[in-house]
Amino acid sequence: MGMVVGTIGGKSAGRTAPEVDGYRIFAADFHVHGFFGDGALPPWEIRREAARRGLDVVAITNHNQTFAARLGAWLGRRFDGPLVLVAEELTTPGFHIAAVGIRYPIAWRLPARGAIDAIHEQGGIAIAAHPNASYPRLFDRSALERLDGVEVEWPEPEDRGGREMHDFYELARKARPHISPVGSSDFHFASPVGSARTYVFATALTEAAILDALRSGRTVAHDAHGNTIGDPRLVALVERHIRSERDRSGSRLVRWLGVSCAWTGLLLLTLFVPFGTAARRD
Repeated sequence: MGMVVGTIGGKSAGRTAPEVDGYRIFAADFHVHGFFGDGALPPWEIRREAARRGLDVVAITNHNQTFAARLGAWLGRRFDGPLVLVAEELTTPGFHIAAVGIRYPIAWRLPARGAIDAIHEQGGIAIAAHPNASYPRLFDRSALERLDGVEVEWPEPEDRGGREMHDFYELARKARPHISPVGSSDFHFASPVGSARTYVFATALTEAAILDALRSGRTVAHDAHGNTIGDPRLVALVERHIRSERDRSGSRLVRWLGVSCAWTGLLLLTLFVPFGTAARRD
């Protein structure tokens, strides 16, 4: 019963991105890892899972390589489903950057400013990935002024790591007031794709329009606990949109029923299966 209810409740209702002031609101996850690489799911399953989770855009960001991302983008051009952006998580000894909309990997030995410039030369977007307390000394003001976005919401509960992300976001805003707040799942194996996400105000569901929205700061970061960060006017629009989607789907009740059934089944198996097995042996 838990599997049946969870499957029904997990199906996307074929969401339509609402239009506000000439922009449409698209749900995106700009930090997802895949197989072949350092994630559990191959690109075609990432697209299916992104669609099931109600995402319009997903960026596949394996560490220092773009093979899975390029395969996902190739599939995306041939089949219906979420837009897949070629990306990588640029991984250096001191910092990580989600490089979104690139064509080939960025040299990992570059300093922060040089890495951001190299991403921009390919027409891509540079997003500071899960920044921690060491990032402020690695990103000088010239790097912060070039940065396009900062991950500020993720699936984990608010802890020291979350506070450090928020602190870096505020620091980056001083150098670039309209920097994009980004919510990402950083999916490898556990936290579901889209468990934290970014709502993007873009003119169309195309790579160019999505990247332009990120450059312009037209984003709202949203996490699994209902927290939102961004321009107050955009946040209000996103929160209203989230409420309307929740009211239509009734997803919270369905999710609760599915989880309750699953845990009840596991409890019954734990209590009775060993006893039954022992009785049959006797």
